Formats: sequence, structure tokens, C-alpha cells
Amino acid sequence: MKLDLVASKDYQPTAIYYEDSDSLEYLRVSSPAIYRRIDTILTLILSMEDRSLVGFKLKGFKNFYIRNLKNRFGSNCPDFIELVDVLQEVTRTLGEQVFEEKQKNAYHSALEMAAKDRVHVRDFPKIAS
Repeated sequence: MKLDLVASKDYQPTAIYYEDSDSLEYLRVSSPAIYRRIDTILTLILSMEDRSLVGFKLKGFKNFYIRNLKNRFGSNCPDFIELVDVLQEVTRTLGEQVFEEKQKNAYHSALEMAAKDRVHVRDFPKIAS
């Protein structure tokens, strides 16, 4: 049984920061999933049932925040950041490194999902200190 979290009126689309793995993860639904690594930063999370995109994971978030977002958001991460802003900065920073069609499509899919669901990044520790 797949639980659609976005359809729930009480659900706030939120990406969760996992300090132990220094990753940021967003899941649209709670169901068995397959993690498909795209590159050193992006992993797509696919439904085990039909292989549709149900979420994604960004690795190395603390380092990326310090190097690329700290100047924009300050030394303390704000109460929330739009996940779209994070993904746009990742793709801008990677630039020509994202050259394979598979990678471009994966980043585009993650960006579309973050924008459609209006995902925020919240409640993670002060990672920029």
C-alpha cells in the first residue's frame, strides 16, 4: 500500500537533513523504494511498484551549503529554504559536469518535483558554523 503524503492535508512537503550521512532527502510517498544513484550528488528514489519518481536525495549538503549557499543565506541556515533554490544552485555549480542526457533528465525531474510540491528544507542543525 502506497501512502501519498502530498495528498494529505496535514502534510507539509519537507526535505529532511540527515547529519550522519550529510544528505538531504525528500520523499513524496511512503512506500517501498529503489534508490538509483545518478552521480556523486543526486540519487533518485523510485517506487518499487512502478518505478515512478517518488523522491530524491542530495549528498554532501553541508559542504555544498558552506561553499555555495552560505553567502546567499548567511552563516545560519534560515528557518527554511526552498528546495528548488538548492537544486538550481547545484545544477548551476555543476554546469558542464552534468553533460550526459541521463544526468540532465534526472536533475530536471528532481527540480520539477521540488517545484510542484513546493518543498522546503527545515529543522536541520546549524550546519554552516
